[in-house]
Amino acid sequence: MNDRFTRAGRPPAHWSLYDGPYGSGAHNCARPSHDYVSGGVLHLLMKYRTSGDCGAGWYTGGMMLSKAHQSIDQRITLRWRVAYRGVHAHRVIPMRWPSNGSWPEGGEEDYCEATSLSQCKTFLHYGADNSQESHGYRVDLTRWHTWRFSRRRHVVRVYRDRMTTPIWVYRGSSTTLPDTLKRVVLQQECRFAGCPTRTTGREDIRIDWIRVENP
Repeated sequence: MNDRFTRAGRPPAHWSLYDGPYGSGAHNCARPSHDYVSGGVLHLLMKYRTSGDCGAGWYTGGMMLSKAHQSIDQRITLRWRVAYRGVHAHRVIPMRWPSNGSWPEGGEEDYCEATSLSQCKTFLHYGADNSQESHGYRVDLTRWHTWRFSRRRHVVRVYRDRMTTPIWVYRGSSTTLPDTLKRVVLQQECRFAGCPTRTTGREDIRIDWIRVENP
């Protein structure tokens, strides 16, 4: 899958768009219109709306790749940044989620997760007790960066801008990296403490392109 987002409007059909309440808290609500292509870029928009499925409140973007592109091992390469005005969200760009819905036993791979704009972390979830392996990166997320996240034979490699030298390598096992079919997710939501108390501002996650490769 190699999306360059050259056609304005709704994202390509192999993406399923979040719609309604979701995620880690009742305050999270998505609207499909908050995922759109414009100017050759995919946008995931967090913005306050006076009405919607969840009433007046903050709505975000979010989308999951279709099962046609699921895999146990996978390599994801994408170029993205965050533009914001006054508020910012909790985001995971990208995530890999088990297609069979078994969580946390099926594993969850959060490759660049953050609320901050100056850093993000990789979290690898596993086990019935939701154990985690993690690693952090100092990075200005308001600037364009190309990231690559590769999982192959229970080894995760993370690259940023220079695709020849990984900035983190994790050698795991079938325990810490369960062999379940997973799909790529692009997720934006309110912070764990709740949505902004104000009603103005926005966060716009901009994805220039994304390529997903299965072995």
